[in-house]
Amino acid sequence: MQLLINNQQAIIGYVTVGSADQGIEYTGTLPDGFEENFKPSFYLFQNGTIIANPNYVTPVEPTPDSRPTPEQESLTAMAQQVAEQQKHIASLEQALTALVEEGAKS
Repeated sequence: MQLLINNQQAIIGYVTVGSADQGIEYTGTLPDGFEENFKPSFYLFQNGTIIANPNYVTPVEPTPDSRPTPEQESLTAMAQQVAEQQKHIASLEQALTALVEEGAKS
């Protein structure tokens, strides 16, 4: 097994087959559940052994920004303008139809 270690001695990855660039060869005993529980920085490599990182903190997943982007705001504004123009066109068509019908009656 080869371990990938960062400068704080945290294990950030490992390979069991083949080799890894800048990997450290490890043939010692693995902690129980090492492969099942592995997360980057969850374990440390100290004095030639693997130990659980007592300072490990689960990374907080960034929440997506729910605000619209400037592009989305622009598209929304344009869609509103088009809707207003369509309403105006419909009212003009109604007025024109009324004029035509009134002219036909005279």
